[in-house]
Amino acid sequence: MAGKRILNTNTVKDELKKPSPKLKKQFKLSLLLNTLGTVTPKSRVVDVEYNKDYEQDIKNLEPYFAEIFGSAVYDNKKKEINITGRSGSIKVNLKQKKAPGTTGGGVIDTKIQEEGTTVVLNQVIHKNKRFDKKEDILADKETADQLKKLFGKKYEDRLEEWTHSYFEQQKEFLKKFQSSKWDVFVYGKDDFVTFFSKQIKNVARSLDPIKPVGNYTTWSPSDIWAVYEMDKVKKDIAKNINPKTQNLVELNNILIKLFEEKKLVGLSLKKIASNKSANLKFVNIDTSTMRLGDVETYKMSDISFDIDNISIGDKVTTYVKFGRQGDYSINITRAGQNLSFNTSIKATPAAQGGQAPVKMVEDLLKKNGTGITFVNDHNKYPQSYSEFTNQSDKYSKMYESLKKYLSNKSYSEFEENLFSVYTKDKRNAIAKLMTLNFFHDALKNNSKNQEFWTDVLYLGMKVGDRFAPHAKIS
Repeated sequence: MAGKRILNTNTVKDELKKPSPKLKKQFKLSLLLNTLGTVTPKSRVVDVEYNKDYEQDIKNLEPYFAEIFGSAVYDNKKKEINITGRSGSIKVNLKQKKAPGTTGGGVIDTKIQEEGTTVVLNQVIHKNKRFDKKEDILADKETADQLKKLFGKKYEDRLEEWTHSYFEQQKEFLKKFQSSKWDVFVYGKDDFVTFFSKQIKNVARSLDPIKPVGNYTTWSPSDIWAVYEMDKVKKDIAKNINPKTQNLVELNNILIKLFEEKKLVGLSLKKIASNKSANLKFVNIDTSTMRLGDVETYKMSDISFDIDNISIGDKVTTYVKFGRQGDYSINITRAGQNLSFNTSIKATPAAQGGQAPVKMVEDLLKKNGTGITFVNDHNKYPQSYSEFTNQSDKYSKMYESLKKYLSNKSYSEFEENLFSVYTKDKRNAIAKLMTLNFFHDALKNNSKNQEFWTDVLYLGMKVGDRFAPHAKIS
């Protein structure tokens, strides 16, 4: 490496436009962008790690490189900058920076995130702590000590960034539910998540024939519960739950009543972006909160399909986007060996909207179409390229049916790329075929049915009478 160039993040835009002679000559500079990120050259590809708090600033790298090399194009979708100069081309890959000692892109264990919320809420409600700004949380020694113990050495460098979310969460909660009568927030084996995880097994989605609800996460997105007189509430709920008499509608009605009486409130927690304020929204409390007003206004012309990853490259994630600005989206990707259907909300970029229960997606697909062959089981798809070629006619028909949604790639090019993906990682190749199958079935039957696509979105966001009432803080 030839050296370092330190930038002031207060003037990132201006600083980035200043060319570096060393970089101009040979592109062998470790460029330290303060907390924005670090550029590390390797051959003709450059990896750039950036702090997610500076997501909006990375686009300023485009004019910086353009001034040095003459041509630079930033692709926000692929998170890359393609540079063309006299000596050839260079690709800059932009990747979110991992925290030291972490895995999975620096994501903190969900249990730690959620328990941190209970620590702060307990301090406010039961210890009369007052946090007027996020800095007050760590300024209070008792609260700081509890959070530091919870985050441990592994994540201690991430604690400060999470205080913003904790501050906003407690502020929004107290606007609606300020009361010292709430029991101490409990996290772990004695909490309401554990309680309902056991009790929901005794609840039927329908009684004739009896169809179980499934697991807790299929029914409720609540991460923690606020409860008044916990033991009494648990007893009252448990005695009314019986698979022969108790269906989901009855249970949800019990919870709605407790919600209205402010005796039990399930909270779905989302990370709050550093430059955003939290918003508390009631979901599935009454008919007006079982639909999302803005989603209901979407027409089919407002829904777009970004599915090119079926046909090109190694990536598998595809998107169904709602609104001209992609206000909501369904992100279909590989999770393990099979597909997952995730939702996101543009207004809350720090967190996902939720994951749709796959069985419900499959049921919805069958309910809204004929000739459905999609199954979310990787074992049902070609396990090798040679197996795929034996079924090529079938997949060729699927592919041709989606040509209008794909870039101008022929089926032969699709086959060629799939061969390459099978060679590198057959899981991704199989996922591409599964995704192809899903969109073929879905669009064959629902290319003009916006309700199908909004229903998939609702499944991910746990909106509707089949899901538990809750308050979402995002």
